Amino acid sequence: MRTALDPLPLVLGIYAYVGKLLARAAQRREGDDAAGLAARFAQQRGQPADREVRRLLRSLHADVKTADKLLKKTADIWKISAQTDLVDLVVQARGQEPEPKAYVLLQPPEIRALLQSILEAARAAGENEETLDHLEQAADALEARPGDYLAFGFAPWGA
Repeated sequence: MRTALDPLPLVLGIYAYVGKLLARAAQRREGDDAAGLAARFAQQRGQPADREVRRLLRSLHADVKTADKLLKKTADIWKISAQTDLVDLVVQARGQEPEPKAYVLLQPPEIRALLQSILEAARAAGENEETLDHLEQAADALEARPGDYLAFGFAPWGA
């Protein structure tokens, strides 16, 4: 899928999605402070405590890592748009040629939610109906096996 978009709704859609990811990570956080967590896990010694602490970290890490990668890509969007005004939003199987200039590997459910956020921003920014329909159809048609990653990226328009 390739869709030409103005960079503004693209970046704002990513920004809104990142906010949701970080809010979800904050909601998953267990415990009030470092002292409370330490007291809780100090009572459990050995492997069970280690496993539980690793579980806590993984639950936060996935969302924070994805949010960080997406925020970094917004700088790439601005650089690309300086060359061609519009930016091609690209979603394709990883390794498929031609690769977008900048991309992040994400799983289909993440891409669907991200495309929905971009669609909302594009609609509010007054993008044309054809572009909105294309984004909506792309989100609905996104297929991959569980565990697969797709490239969610950006390229200069018309490249």
